[in-house]
Order: sequence, then structure tokens, then C-alpha cells
Amino acid sequence: MVPAMYETLPLPQGLTAFLLPEGPDMWHEFALGLDFTDPRASIDLLLAADAITSREDCDRATALLILAKARAAGFHCGECPPGFDEDAARAFADRLSAALAAGAFPTARFALPPQAQRLVAGMAGLPRLRLGWVAHRPHHGFAGWRPVTHAPLARLA
Repeated sequence: MVPAMYETLPLPQGLTAFLLPEGPDMWHEFALGLDFTDPRASIDLLLAADAITSREDCDRATALLILAKARAAGFHCGECPPGFDEDAARAFADRLSAALAAGAFPTARFALPPQAQRLVAGMAGLPRLRLGWVAHRPHHGFAGWRPVTHAPLARLA
């Protein structure tokens, strides 16, 4: 859910076009704030997640967290929320699981907060993968289904 005190950013070219040039810091923020089960979520989230996790410079923690959130939404078993294609969601979860198991994300730079660590640790079928410790510093936040500004909106007098 987008906090009421923050403003969502316009996405004239779409979510993926916004996220990819922002780089790994914003991709990690995307993973932290991602919610495939948000009632406003759509296939755009899956397309963005797929594009990010297809990049060689995607951090391991980012990929693991995106997969954990996809599994929590039921992508791996073909039972996904409205707004998503079950076959596409399952194919995404299968591809990302296989890539992580094969060591496709060698960069382990970013840390995960405790709640995200618990979500990742609960995934079965993957080898234990070491994560990084660096804090990320994105230009924007991400809340559920949209990028948001970091600065709260000015209060009306």
C-alpha cells in the first residue's frame, strides 16, 4: 500500500522503462517494497521483475527477495492473484528458481532487513546463498505496486 504521505511517480513509459535505468539500488528498493498481492498490482510488476532478474548486474538479495515474494503470491504453483497470467507467473518463478540454484547472481552486495531475511530463509529447494551487507540508496521508494517520492508531500495550510 502506498503511504498517504508520499506521492506516486508518473510512469509515462511504463514501470520497466522507469526501473531499468535507475540501476541496482532502485531494483533492490523495488524488491523490498514489491507486493504482488496488492489489489492494484498488475502484470507490469511481473514484467519489471522479469527484466530486473534477467540483468547480469542484479544483486543476489534482490533476486532472492523477488522470488520469495513471487512464491508467497503463489506464482510457483500457478495460483496467482488477479491481474496476473498464471502460466507467465509460473514460468517466471521457475526461471528465477533455476537461475538462483545455478548461481546466476554472483554479486552479493545488498543486505536484507530482518522481515525480508525471514521470507527468503523460508524458501525450500534452494541452496543457502550468502547475502551482502551494504545499504542501498535509491533515488525513489517503492510501495506495493508503484514508485514513490522519498519526500513527504507539503502539508496544506
